[in-house]
Amino acid sequence: MYPKLLLMTLLACLAHGAALADPIHARADGAYWHHDSAWIFPEKVGTYERVGIPQDVAGSEDAVAYYAFVENGLRYTASVDVYRATSAAAAGLEAPAPGPYSDAAFAVSAAHASSSSRHVYERESPVLGVYLIDSGDWRVRIRVTGPDLATMDAFARGQRWDTLAAQ
Repeated sequence: MYPKLLLMTLLACLAHGAALADPIHARADGAYWHHDSAWIFPEKVGTYERVGIPQDVAGSEDAVAYYAFVENGLRYTASVDVYRATSAAAAGLEAPAPGPYSDAAFAVSAAHASSSSRHVYERESPVLGVYLIDSGDWRVRIRVTGPDLATMDAFARGQRWDTLAAQ
């Protein structure tokens, strides 16, 4: 009887350990790879540099990374959320921020098939842009502040779109 109990305990522990495996892995080039979505969080995108290590979100398949740069004494920030279309966080991530904004279609890459939009919030400074990209099973939300729209668009287009769900 004890050998069966021991075997059952070992199997339960092994399964539990596999379920807690880290979904984000460092790469030799300074980027991080999210194995669920195959997304790569680069170390630098345009003028923005990644701040810290990307995080998995509350034990889900979601992941987020933060970026920033300083220009003329102002700090501009960005966050890149990668999540499944079925994520419990999807509704919150895709809800508009408070305040008036302009809405436009936005192509992140000619080679990447997705639907995407850009919301630019009308406020003094810095400019705030929210980019929502729907790539089928996976979605990406980029929330970025910048000195101008061109800098923010370059950040959104500079992401590794070729890696999303490329498993």
